[in-house]
Amino acid sequence: MRSSKESEDAFFLAKSRASASDRPEESSLVKTSGSSLDKNVSIETTKLSEMDSNLLVWEDGTLATWSTSAWIAQAQVSESRVAKAQAWETLALEAQARGALQFNKPSTTEYSMETTPKQESPIELNKTSKENSNVFPPWLLWSSKAEYILALMGYLVMPSGLLRFVTCWVHKGSWSFFIAYLLMLFGLGIPLLFLEMAVGQRAQQSSIDLWKTLSPWFGGLGYSMVMVCLITNTYLNVFNSWILFYMSHIFHFVVPWDRCPLQKNSSDFDPECEQATSYTYFWYRQTLKASDSIEDGGQPSFNLAMFLFLAWCLICVFMVNGIKSLGKVLCVLLQVPYFIIICFLVRTLSMGNGIGYGLNYLLILEVARISDLTMWCQAGIQVLFDIGLGFGPVISLSSHMSDFNNCLKDAFLMGLFKIVTLLITTPFFLSILGFWATITTHHCCKKNTNKLLMLIAQGILPPEVEPPDLNDDPISIYNSWLNSLPPPLRSAVLSMVPECNIQKQFMRIEDSPRFLFLIFTEVISLLPGSAFWTVLFFLALLGLGLCTNLMYMLGNILTLQDTFPFCRRQPRLLTVGVSMTTFLCGLIFIQPSGIYYFSLLSEYWVAVPIITIILCETLAVAWAYGAKRFLADMMALLSRPIFPGCSWLWRYVSPVVLLGLLLFICIYLVQGPLVYMAWDSSTSKEVVRYFPMWSLMLIAGLSAVVLMPIPAYFAYCLNLGIPFRSAPSCKLPLGSGQLLTTKEASKDILQGYKPES
Repeated sequence: MRSSKESEDAFFLAKSRASASDRPEESSLVKTSGSSLDKNVSIETTKLSEMDSNLLVWEDGTLATWSTSAWIAQAQVSESRVAKAQAWETLALEAQARGALQFNKPSTTEYSMETTPKQESPIELNKTSKENSNVFPPWLLWSSKAEYILALMGYLVMPSGLLRFVTCWVHKGSWSFFIAYLLMLFGLGIPLLFLEMAVGQRAQQSSIDLWKTLSPWFGGLGYSMVMVCLITNTYLNVFNSWILFYMSHIFHFVVPWDRCPLQKNSSDFDPECEQATSYTYFWYRQTLKASDSIEDGGQPSFNLAMFLFLAWCLICVFMVNGIKSLGKVLCVLLQVPYFIIICFLVRTLSMGNGIGYGLNYLLILEVARISDLTMWCQAGIQVLFDIGLGFGPVISLSSHMSDFNNCLKDAFLMGLFKIVTLLITTPFFLSILGFWATITTHHCCKKNTNKLLMLIAQGILPPEVEPPDLNDDPISIYNSWLNSLPPPLRSAVLSMVPECNIQKQFMRIEDSPRFLFLIFTEVISLLPGSAFWTVLFFLALLGLGLCTNLMYMLGNILTLQDTFPFCRRQPRLLTVGVSMTTFLCGLIFIQPSGIYYFSLLSEYWVAVPIITIILCETLAVAWAYGAKRFLADMMALLSRPIFPGCSWLWRYVSPVVLLGLLLFICIYLVQGPLVYMAWDSSTSKEVVRYFPMWSLMLIAGLSAVVLMPIPAYFAYCLNLGIPFRSAPSCKLPLGSGQLLTTKEASKDILQGYKPES
């Protein structure tokens, strides 16, 4: 009886000591990680097992030879030790339970209410909850993967990228270019897209904080990304303002680009328009109010300023209501344009007349172009811009996706989506271009015939150059007749009339917005029910353009909210502030020379910063952090094997290819003169002009500014002696805070985390 009573007293004494020690040491126990708790439990269990084994030894053999008093004394000691061990085990289990409670309930206020006898007042409790919410804001996730995939798709469907691909298809060897494009896509584009997705999803941080965590040497990458994304978004939204300007004239009884305007107080047409075409005149003189060169400035166009403001207002409206409304907007903005493009493709294929010339380029394979290094460089650059690498939105969008999402599958899905998009849009563009080239050349032949007959009647040309009848096949008959003339007569004819060559007309396609606004409006005007098709065409362009700008804007907003906590407190004000700032900066692109600045940035500036950023991204992950180490982290996170070739591609293939592309662009910019297409008001024609030297210094200085943070962080780390490679113990964080989906959170991703006021 005495021994059992002493055992119970020892047990309750140990337990009371444990409970008494809980209060002063509670904070330290709460901060103890799960691994240390498991270690304590294992130590106490080991001690208990050792005591049990000793008891078994005592019970074997020698126990029977002891005296009664010795047996009783030893039994009391054993029971006391067992009681102490049980008390220790109980203490460890209680600490482990408190740790689990803390993990399930991150609010330290709720935990203190349950474990501390003293009850806090509701005011103090609310104040503590607000402070904890400000310190540890939850990291919000996409409410569904479908919205995340839609956001990525909307980011990849840039109209300029689709037009640039068709231009390369025509000028760089058709299927030869497509083969090079596919190899670059799967060998360079998709691995780098997977890299950006994995880095953002793994760290769940913005592009500014992420690279500082991954490698201090590349801490400036995030700042460069934000600046390039902001500048690109500024001039790309000007494209939407042009679309809105055209859409404002659609519902006229006769659209103004179909015929030349009349002179004031006269029934005669504008002579400047008569010397050109009505489509060219409307684009340069009424839409852009273009000057003759980039050096001729002027005030921004008031009409375009209103539509540019409207474009930014649309982006604000779509974004300011949060991710729920944005997901619905993307469903419309992304699906409707694809439906319209398919309808256009079916309509153009049913026209028959002239589209065959353009579709013939789908059957051309120039084998000799395979060895053309320039074509491979163009394919690589096209892949990087088609996927949108280096700008930052991919990282920002992926950072709000679940850790366990298979981003490698998503990267391949985006690659297949891009291929399908190109296979749909390329026949559409080629058929439209073939139809336009055929109709334009047909009119040229008839116009030249009438002019030649008039010159012969006036005696300026001899009767030997009288053209034949062109009723059956004007293009082939006219060119056959012209080529059959003796060289002197042929030269005399060409000195009086322009050459009508369908191939040269077809090859006029170029990567420029003017192609869409000049050629497509002219082709659509020839279709029955042209007003209906014009509305559909500009709706498709506007939908694709807004999708791209929304994702650029989303990347900037998320980065600012994730990096600067004060930006989360006023999310709507932040969205409006960024939009109005970029609107004011965009006014430079709607002045008379604005189209030339647009061409300067989009064609000659953006490539160098983007490829430099992508190269630094690859070096940061593959060499500073370690490609194998990063893939091992992703394999542990996804619980599935990852293609081991990614490590080899990241470490060797991608840096070499990116460095080659960067050298190719720099040599191109240094060697050849940079040209742009300008409007000559004296002749009412498009002329090729050279960019002045100060414009070259402008893009060089702008590139230096946006890339300056990268060498600045290099110098900073070198000065402090920070090692280039991250220490093996340094791991990317699993996240920056509590994870919430948009369905669980009171505020969505765009609105960030806003504590209660």
